Amino acid sequence: MNGDADSEPLPDTWLRYAEIDLSLMQNAASAGSAAGEICFHAQQATEKALKALLEAQQVEPPRTHDLLVLYELVDASHRPAADPDLLERLAELESQSRYPGDWPEPTSNEATWASEMADSVVQAVRGAFSEVVES
Repeated sequence: MNGDADSEPLPDTWLRYAEIDLSLMQNAASAGSAAGEICFHAQQATEKALKALLEAQQVEPPRTHDLLVLYELVDASHRPAADPDLLERLAELESQSRYPGDWPEPTSNEATWASEMADSVVQAVRGAFSEVVES
C-alpha cells in the first residue's frame, strides 16, 4: 500500500482517492478526452467519496461499484443531496463508457453533467466529514 495511505485514517484515504479521480476527470475534460473517460472518473470519484463517508461512520463499505447500494448505506442524516435515479444514471454512463454493448457512448453533455454530479457529491462528503466526526 502507498505510504500516504498508511499514515492517514481510512476515511481520509478514500476521500483523497476520490479527489484524485476528480482531478483526473478534470484533466481529461481539459484535454478533450472521450466523454466516456470523464464519466468513468466521475463515477469513481462518487463511489470513493461515498465509501469515505461510510468509513467515517464506522461502516465497512462493501466491495461494490453500485452507487445506490453505497448511498443507501450512508446514515440518512449525513447523505449528500443526490437523487438516487441520477446516481443510477451515473453508474450507467460509466458502464456504457467501459464495456461494449448495444448502447450509445456517453455524449459530451452527459460527461459535463457527470462531472458536475461527481464534484457536488465529493464536496458534500467533504462537508459531511466534520459533522460525522463530531457525532
